[in-house]
Amino acid sequence: MKNWLNRHSNSRIRRLNQRQRKKYHLAEFVELGFHLTLRFKQLLSESELESWINAICDEAERTNLIVGGFSSGMTALETDGFVVAEHGSVSDTQRDAFTAFLRQHPLVAEVDAGELVDSWYGQL
Repeated sequence: MKNWLNRHSNSRIRRLNQRQRKKYHLAEFVELGFHLTLRFKQLLSESELESWINAICDEAERTNLIVGGFSSGMTALETDGFVVAEHGSVSDTQRDAFTAFLRQHPLVAEVDAGELVDSWYGQL
């Protein structure tokens, strides 16, 4: 890939000033998040789905995280989404604590958390 197309190339980043790097979320301003896949023990009823959604949203809010995706809860045994921090990057500690919370939830059978990736330009 040519350097001018690669957002993270050293030659491109050197040409940008601090304001531009912040605007484009590059270099020291990169924001990290992680992909999360989970499997339920069974198909969820409407009340179970509501309980699970409330629990995951409450935990995300408590730990200053934002979750997105997780749309196929009632129609599938598996769902996935992406987790980012309200400000800045998700830390390894936040990722581990959030996945530990999900593993303890009675409706969840399996949780797979991906590595931290660039939330703006990473591949999902």
